[in-house]
Amino acid sequence: MRSILIFALLGIAAAQPAELPVDRVAVVIGKRVVTESEVIENLRMAELINGEPLDLSSSKRKEEAERLIDQELLRNEMQLTNFAMPSPAEAESVLRQFIGKRFPSKDVYQAALKTYDTTEEELKQQLAWQLALLRFTEQRFRPLSAVAGAPPDGGSQSADRASSEAGANGVDQQMEAFLKDARANTKIVLKAGAFR
Repeated sequence: MRSILIFALLGIAAAQPAELPVDRVAVVIGKRVVTESEVIENLRMAELINGEPLDLSSSKRKEEAERLIDQELLRNEMQLTNFAMPSPAEAESVLRQFIGKRFPSKDVYQAALKTYDTTEEELKQQLAWQLALLRFTEQRFRPLSAVAGAPPDGGSQSADRASSEAGANGVDQQMEAFLKDARANTKIVLKAGAFR
């Protein structure tokens, strides 16, 4: 009986894979761990959304890790302010608009999903995240002068355009200052081995 049990256990052990793939830690942002597969998944998604060729080189993975650091710092700020994420209907609308503008047919769209190794649901989630990030940065980092209202001269188109450009530049400057400060106050570790 004992030999049957030993052979049964050996059979179970033989049926298990010898080594499970290990997903290495790529980045640590405060208490949040980002794995190498998360960096690659986000890079694939960014290249799909931006219409760029698939490039998973170490330099591109490192660039994506840096973007993920910024996004995590912004996500933390969004949570602190209880920022409302887009509704499921808004996410669906953004996805449909993206597909309509970017892909001439359903077949081309499906081929792109396959090429970039992603699903429609993952794409929808990423587009919803980008929409939330855009709304949040506009709200959180808009300079007070841009929020104050129309230009004093009554609002000519050129003044409106200049005000809009100044507002966009102000948002970028405010966000860069926030990210610089947040990076300085957050323990961030890039694991070199994940980018070889």
